[in-house]
Formats: sequence, structure tokens, C-alpha cells
Amino acid sequence: LVADFNPFHNGHKYLVDYLNAQGSNTVTAVMSGSFVQRGECACVSPYERTKMALENGVDLVLSLPVPYATASAERFSQAGVDILCATGVINALGFGSECGNKGLILECAKSLLNPEIDAYINKYLAEGVSFPDARQKALCEMCSADIASVIATPNDILGVEYTKAILNRNYKADIYPIKRIGASHDSTEFSENICSASAVRELLKNKENVSRFLPEETALILGEAVNDGKAPADFKNTEDAVLYKLRTMSVEDFSLLPDVSEGLEHRIYSAVRSSTTVDEILEKIKTKRYTHSRLRRIILCAFLGITKEDVSKPVPYIRVLGFNNRGAQLLKEMKNTAILPVV
Repeated sequence: LVADFNPFHNGHKYLVDYLNAQGSNTVTAVMSGSFVQRGECACVSPYERTKMALENGVDLVLSLPVPYATASAERFSQAGVDILCATGVINALGFGSECGNKGLILECAKSLLNPEIDAYINKYLAEGVSFPDARQKALCEMCSADIASVIATPNDILGVEYTKAILNRNYKADIYPIKRIGASHDSTEFSENICSASAVRELLKNKENVSRFLPEETALILGEAVNDGKAPADFKNTEDAVLYKLRTMSVEDFSLLPDVSEGLEHRIYSAVRSSTTVDEILEKIKTKRYTHSRLRRIILCAFLGITKEDVSKPVPYIRVLGFNNRGAQLLKEMKNTAILPVV
């Protein structure tokens, strides 16, 4: 798996249990650390989230280094898959999916790897639409509405990117899209015992009880972190530091950030000079061309000092965050199979 586990909830438990029920010998997760792909900090530390995963059927948890954890879906997915496949012991990738259709996901990934699609995407980008919309319109025109619909939903977008990463590197790994149940990704709605991680975090911020949406072990670990004042972490707590950092940066500094192109650095620089909150900066930068999540990641990368050069480098190591007895056996095997240093 590649995941944030932010925090580990009943939907994640369903995913892990499903893979184990299919006969998986072990389940390994590559997990983001203190900062996540949505351009924010995680609600609780990677060490607590590792404990949650290990208590709920994951055998080995590996770290996704922060430059990749805070990158676009494509780079996030490629790095996660690279780490898993670099272990030499992984032969399948499982992920949540809105469509649950392996054939459609494979076709979509192959179509996006076809160089011919670039001309279609560029045509729509020239009309001023965002990259995700341009890509979907391009797929619809070049392939079919069914294939284009796959990248209309968050989990399937990541699923397609994981599949692209496997095909791109010619890894010998199968894919297992697992039909998502309960609330949709980022939804604030919830069923009896399943809701999105976004809804769990919102409830946590409002000091509401979230235990019914979490496995028992997760609830205990998270409860201790809340009682100790370690959770829920909120990126807004760093706002003064973020504003200070942004105001020390030049136009050239902004141009070096990941996903900054086509003069966006000038919009950011101008917004930073005339805004008093991060939300205000985001509103001033926002256009149809740029999604909020992309802009949040840019601001986060500015704060953390992550550059285009950082995210363009290949993953340099495999870092272990935690393991159980079955995970220990995997680590033993990795001494002979891993193609990257294991830290």
C-alpha cells in the first residue's frame, strides 16, 4: 500500500483486511511522514500512525520522504511504487478505488503514457483550464468517456498514477483496485462507522468523539496523543512562521519551487506582499488553471525549502518506520533483494 493513514480509520482497516483475506503473505505500507500530499501537516506524528497500522494488520511500514509525500499525485505515486518495488519482496499493489475496475484503470494508465495525448492536453491547457480537467478532456477526446471518467475521482486518480508508475518502470507487480465503501474521499458525510479521513480530522478539531470511525487500537493510540497535547496537529498553528518564511523569499526563490511555472512565481510574490493570512494568499493566487491542493503544496514546499531539484531526484533509500514479526522476516529477505540502502 501507499498511504497517509491520516489517521488510520475503519476504511483503511477494510482495505488491509481485504488484502489479507486474498491470501497476502504480508502487507507493507509506504506512508508519508509529518507532512502529507494535500499540502498540510499530518494530524498526528508518523510514529503514532505507524503503531496504528501495525496494530491493524500491516506488517511493515516504510517512510515516503517528505519531498515526494508533498508532491503532485504523479510524483507521490511514482516514489511510493519505487520504494515498494526497490524492496525486491513486493509483487502486488493494493489501493482503494471508486470504480473498482482493474481493466479500466489499466487502459487509462496506458492511454496517459501514450505520447500522443500531450497534444490534446496542451490544447485544453491553452484554453485556461486546470491540468486535471485538461487531462480528463483529452482522454475523453482521444479514448472514451468511460476511460476519462476514471480520473474524475481522487482514489482512482492515485490508482491510475500507481499503475502508470508500475508500467513506466516495467515493474513485475500486479494491481488490486479495491472498491471503496462508505463516504467518498474528502466527504464530510459518514455512515454508521465509516467516514473519510478528512471528516475524522474535522471532528477531531471540533473535539468530537471519533472512536466509532476508528479501529479500537487506533482510537486508543490517538486518544493518548490527544491527551498528551500531541494531536490534532494543525498547519494553521505555523501560520506566522509560514508568512515570515514567504516574505523572505524573492521571485527567483518562488520559481525554484515544484509545480511553479508559466510566471506563477510573480503571482505568488505579489500575493505574499499584500496578504496577512495563508488563506488570503491562496485566494489571490487561485485561478481556473491552478487547483487549491496544488497551491497548498507550493506554499508548504516554500516553507520547508523543497525545490524542483529535490523532487526530480530518484528515491535514495528505504527507511523503516516499524514492523511486526512478519515484517521482521521481510526485512531479513530484503538484505538479499533490496536495490536501495535500508535505513
